[in-house]
Amino acid sequence: MKRKFVMAPAVVSAAMLMGLAAPAVSHAENPANAPIIVANDRADDMRALLGQGWNPNTRIKGQPAIMQAVRDGAWRVYDVLAADRRTDVNAANDHDETPLMYLAIQGQIDRAKALIARGAQVNRLGWTPLHYAASKGQMDMARLLLAHKAIVNAPGPDGTTPLMMAGLSGSRDMTDLLLKAGADPTMRNTQGLDAAAWAESAQHKDLAAELRQASSARMAALRGAGGGAGGGAGGGMPAGAPAFTMPSAPPVTTGTTPPPAQPGAVDPTPPTLKGVEGIRLDPDAGTRK
Repeated sequence: MKRKFVMAPAVVSAAMLMGLAAPAVSHAENPANAPIIVANDRADDMRALLGQGWNPNTRIKGQPAIMQAVRDGAWRVYDVLAADRRTDVNAANDHDETPLMYLAIQGQIDRAKALIARGAQVNRLGWTPLHYAASKGQMDMARLLLAHKAIVNAPGPDGTTPLMMAGLSGSRDMTDLLLKAGADPTMRNTQGLDAAAWAESAQHKDLAAELRQASSARMAALRGAGGGAGGGAGGGMPAGAPAFTMPSAPPVTTGTTPPPAQPGAVDPTPPTLKGVEGIRLDPDAGTRK
């Protein structure tokens, strides 16, 4: 009679456990595959990688992972990273750009709203999301940022304002929006260039003329507001107020009064965008949803 071999229960249990414990083969198990996962928009693999404890703020090609996802148009991976509470929504790349600035260029309104709700900074030193939205004529994004108290005259590292970027883009709608929000067309950057000069440099001659007209109108308004002594609404001294006498200046005993300084010549060299990388991104690239 043939003897039947019966596996002991303990042996069966051990074998089953060994089988269950066998690791599944996945690209996400190797952190070195993170750039491939992002580039190919593999959301499930990114979730698995994050589940293993991978740091979502790891840099890929010099960019925080969430920003590289924007560059690659990997929006499913972006959403996974943006939903991870460990992701630093204000992480900056080597050009001091943030995820919200990249979203501003791409016009990703809903994702920008979600990132702002998570604490993404609308205002910051240097380049701001509004600069980047203005550079590409992203109207809805600019409105969103202004609604969240974006500083309309924020100076970039070289004094460049969002209105100057709008002039460079050639977007009349954007310049109108910013002017209505209080943008100052008379401001100049460290190169001595105003918004009209930026528009001129990009061959937007009609827009440049309109910006010069806006600048002249603002200067005239400022002169009007500061001119005259009383008489106008809100001008003059209150009734019954004591007279105020300006102290006399000490007499000049030596030398002569120098002539007023002449405004410096505007550098004819076209303005350049220094210290930025994302501004060169194509908002029409990476159309994956």
